[in-house]
Amino acid sequence: MGTGSPFTKKRASQGLSFYIFLIMHKFKLFQTIFFLVGALCVGGFAAEDQLFGMTPEMSKRIAPYIEKAKATFPAVKKKYIAGDYVREKRELDVQIDLVDKDGTKEMVFVFVTQCLGDRFQGIVTNEIQLLKEYKKGDEVSFTQDQIRNWVVVDSLGNEEGNFVGKAIEAFDSGIVGVFYEVVFKKGKFEIKYQDAKSAKYQNSIDGIVSQDIITEIGKRVKASCEKKRREGEKFEEGKPFYTYGIFDFRTGEIKP
Repeated sequence: MGTGSPFTKKRASQGLSFYIFLIMHKFKLFQTIFFLVGALCVGGFAAEDQLFGMTPEMSKRIAPYIEKAKATFPAVKKKYIAGDYVREKRELDVQIDLVDKDGTKEMVFVFVTQCLGDRFQGIVTNEIQLLKEYKKGDEVSFTQDQIRNWVVVDSLGNEEGNFVGKAIEAFDSGIVGVFYEVVFKKGKFEIKYQDAKSAKYQNSIDGIVSQDIITEIGKRVKASCEKKRREGEKFEEGKPFYTYGIFDFRTGEIKP
């Protein structure tokens, strides 16, 4: 199953304009695969621990998300050991540091096949960029302290976790869309943030944009809808529609 992991397939980054296109075409955005595995999975660590192909600025940006992945992994490990992911027909992949004898480091994705205490076994699922002693498909053993990122994924590519990958995509894109379901009922607008779980699609900002920002953009989206209604725009009672705000990952600016 490791070599058939969704992480071994390239996914085209659609960008905000494509999200808008999808919204305007019967809201098919929930089926979109958002980010490019080449930008987030083909990460390697050179001797100085800088992610392969990344600037020092980007490496600095994603450092907090590596720490977040480490902090949240114990709960993931507990579910893995309990067999929850097998019952849910999902798999656990992690990103770990592998090291050649000459000290060259690279961060690779591994499909987890076994866990014994703090030791794990798994299969490398992405092409190796820097290392000479490892290749895709190799079985590797590693310890929990080597884990830098984790993701739980189903057969459709729907993901939980992957904070590092999402942060890389957001940094690379500059701006990200924050999506909401809006329903007009009895003269009022109800706003619901569309996270990956509720929307059943990969939302690039899950886990990397704070709840305060999501709430603030939601308030602005609601205010925008109310203004449009005052200006004469009609909204169908009880029928959901989808809209978005924008978060600039680099500057922290939000719109509307």
